[in-house]
Amino acid sequence: MNAYIYQKSEQYFAFNIWNIESAKAVIDAAAQMKKNVILQTSTEAFVQINKEEMRLFVSNYAKNKGIQVYLHLDHCKKIDLIKEAINYKWDSVMIDGSELPLEENIRITNKVCDITREYEIPVEAEIGRIPRAEEGIQAMKTGVARLKDVQTFINATNVNMLAVAIGTSHGIYQGIPDLHYDLLERVMQIVEVPLVIHGGSGITDDMLRRLLSYKNVKKINISTDVKQAYRNGIYKSLQNGYLEKDGFDPLKVTHIIDDSIEHMVKEKLRILDKDKNRRVIE
Repeated sequence: MNAYIYQKSEQYFAFNIWNIESAKAVIDAAAQMKKNVILQTSTEAFVQINKEEMRLFVSNYAKNKGIQVYLHLDHCKKIDLIKEAINYKWDSVMIDGSELPLEENIRITNKVCDITREYEIPVEAEIGRIPRAEEGIQAMKTGVARLKDVQTFINATNVNMLAVAIGTSHGIYQGIPDLHYDLLERVMQIVEVPLVIHGGSGITDDMLRRLLSYKNVKKINISTDVKQAYRNGIYKSLQNGYLEKDGFDPLKVTHIIDDSIEHMVKEKLRILDKDKNRRVIE
């Protein structure tokens, strides 16, 4: 099994992509930094993309670039889509039962683990609830996982990766989030599986470094920052006059968008290097 959760010494940023062009930009940046990387597809993106072409592209392009690139199905609530991801050889999947009662979250997680076992595909699940930023500060507070629920969940499932809600959110933060590092430390005392941090976009580099100082944190998700980098590339193209009807050149626009995404990805991956000598929290 070559899944990234079994590369014990590595920690990863996982970037959400939605087509081959965005996947290429992330891979190009990772190759320049000589870092392995995870590409994530939301369920919305997964439904729309040509899955066979995406799988072939990622495998072949990563091989040519000399790095490992993994495909992950993010925040999936439908078992049929998970089965489809297995069929198209995605490297890992997430079953998101975080909005369900704890017992139901356990049940559906175990059902997915039973399905993936023979294919040796790792399963990620979520405990607590990681809201969207627009839901507000109160949603972030109420969504924070309870330690006893984490204990119950991990004892009752065979999950390979666990996303624990510690005060992050998806989307654009309004202010600086209050992350519950104390909860993360306590979770590490009872959980051996790799931990995943959702909502990595928009938090400071120092906060990312602190999260990465926890040895069990193996994966930090970056989605909004990829989208914002794409938007920034479009906006820069507009400022430079490349979207004017006269002289419009899609190659120039594509190049600027790709550069914008690559710059953001490299800045994130540099954090992994800058923090090599950090104090690792056991």
